[in-house]
Amino acid sequence: MAAGGRPKNPPTAKELLKGVIPIDDIFVPEEKIIYEALVDVYLKDFEADDLTASDIDDIMSLAMNRVLEIRLLKTTKDDPDRQLDISNAIEKMRKQNEKIKENLSSRRKDRINPHEHKGFSIVDLAVAFEESKKKNLKEKVSLQMAEEKEALEEYNKFEGNRYDLDVKLDEGDSIF
Repeated sequence: MAAGGRPKNPPTAKELLKGVIPIDDIFVPEEKIIYEALVDVYLKDFEADDLTASDIDDIMSLAMNRVLEIRLLKTTKDDPDRQLDISNAIEKMRKQNEKIKENLSSRRKDRINPHEHKGFSIVDLAVAFEESKKKNLKEKVSLQMAEEKEALEEYNKFEGNRYDLDVKLDEGDSIF
């Protein structure tokens, strides 16, 4: 163990894929931007704690293959004869990417606990929705009842005028 104490934490997947791997030596600045954007997109599909070394390696390979495919396509943009030359390389990269995606998908499925969501159905969602809707309606009704009560109290404070038929008369008062 080093004299500095506790060992440093290993880099996160994002740090590893963007900072530790020498992508500046591999890609030009425009390609680096694409690579980093692809890494960000691929990493969103995973929880950081769930990533294994194989997952990180596959994500790196996917992003690199995609950037290299773009590079090859750019080089053949104005040269149709070269398109035939690189079509095999692009096809191989695409097949490799499909395998990588399948591997990532199957490893992710293996990590999902099938008992975690057991017993949860569309009925549970419908009941939860109805309960939420019912609660909102109850709150609305109670608010409206409070407003009505307040308006009624304000109305009852007003005695009207003496020519109203429903005016309260004291003894000895006449209507006219």
